[in-house]
Amino acid sequence: MKKVLLFLASVGLLVSGDVVFHNKTGLSWQDNRSAMSEKVTYEEAEKFCDALKAGKYNDWRVPTLKELSSIVDYTKYDPAILDGFSSGGSVYYWSSTPYMGDTDKVWGINFKTGATDANGKNYTRHIRCVRVSKK
Repeated sequence: MKKVLLFLASVGLLVSGDVVFHNKTGLSWQDNRSAMSEKVTYEEAEKFCDALKAGKYNDWRVPTLKELSSIVDYTKYDPAILDGFSSGGSVYYWSSTPYMGDTDKVWGINFKTGATDANGKNYTRHIRCVRVSKK
């Protein structure tokens, strides 16, 4: 299978297959159909990322709210995601950041608008796994 490498200098993204490397943050992101099509509970999201094998890596996890915010493009609408991601859509994604005052909720981002919101862990949302890239 032929691999395509694409570098988007304006946003510091390097796209390789189903992984996007964000040069400014040093994070690699899952970028495949699973990121857009599958809705899971928070517990299922953790298990999904833990089991994910993408781009020859197996150390994926649910991103923090700060990490997830780093790929939002607040100048765009529907979807509000940096150019270079092949999937994202106008859907809500989980973060691992807990909601203060309610341990049954975590923060997430709606990639239609870039808005943040806390939801119960039993809701179903999309997941985009992340890993810290080794230099």
